[in-house]
Amino acid sequence: MNNFIKLLGVLVVTVVIPLVIVLGIWANILPQSLQVYISVAAVVASIVFIVGGNLYLMWSDIKTGRYSKRS
Repeated sequence: MNNFIKLLGVLVVTVVIPLVIVLGIWANILPQSLQVYISVAAVVASIVFIVGGNLYLMWSDIKTGRYSKRS
């Protein structure tokens, strides 16, 4: 039963909450200021995810010596 609860939690966080937010924005249920905050937070989160992921991958390549000239 523990795995089922984890599955439901992941589904709620990844599907239900974003869907409710998008539908609230689409139907003009949320106040406009909250819509702006949500949109800015989404843009910032996507930038952090993309830049952070690239930096992490570059750091792991540097740490392992993937591009060193040793042959």
